[in-house]
Amino acid sequence: MRIQRSSLMFRGGGNRLETYRGIDITRPLNLSSDLLRKYESWKLIPAAQRQKGNNYRIYTEVHKQFFIHSRKMLDGFSWTEVAKIMSRLVKGEVEEATVLAIELQAIRGKTYKQNQNVIDQLHQSIGGQIKNSYINLSSMKRHLMIREVSDLLNVPISTLRVWEQQKLFEAIRKENNYRYFNQELVSRLFVIKSLRLSGLSFEQCNEILEDLDKENYQEILGVLEKRIVEMKKEIKEGLKALGYFNDLVNFLEKRGFLDKVAK
Repeated sequence: MRIQRSSLMFRGGGNRLETYRGIDITRPLNLSSDLLRKYESWKLIPAAQRQKGNNYRIYTEVHKQFFIHSRKMLDGFSWTEVAKIMSRLVKGEVEEATVLAIELQAIRGKTYKQNQNVIDQLHQSIGGQIKNSYINLSSMKRHLMIREVSDLLNVPISTLRVWEQQKLFEAIRKENNYRYFNQELVSRLFVIKSLRLSGLSFEQCNEILEDLDKENYQEILGVLEKRIVEMKKEIKEGLKALGYFNDLVNFLEKRGFLDKVAK
């Protein structure tokens, strides 16, 4: 569907700026023009000028490209992530927006790698190479305290306490009532971390951990390997989203938008 265009005369000259109605931008995407106005109120696209008399919004090619590319990026990033990126770009904070987009994609890659490591270890467990441990940790000569476990897993102590409250594990308690962790329990925490990073709920984690306690490794592997496939797709879509973001930045640079906002 062709987008209808109009033109706006610049003051002091004969150059004309290509302009659009809101519906002209959103209709090809089967979306309501109300969404475009919401994007403007949320500051995910630049504020539009208003026509004299009727006060209608005047959208330009810049608004159009902001909106279209933000919609495309939803294939690879969540709504919240896209909103954070676009709000920075609207303010001309290109470097901040770029770093954020790259970091979000890097987190996906890191999570994928962690989950793949868990799967590899479970495969070894099924083969009998690891006994009484979900992750092949070096032999622990003593029980660890919660601070040490927090540092080892790179997980906040507050998060570990929430996991315990959700009955994902039960720490060892001694006479002083401090929490202690043996090798098997630390191994379990590595699996819990991987499951949570995969986006599984506490209830889903508990179901998987129950199978793990029963040594139903094949069932666990099926769940994790399915998630790995999904994560591969998410990483691929994330790369596409980065491409859309880069295309938008290049467009804005050519139009001089970023220079104007920076002033």
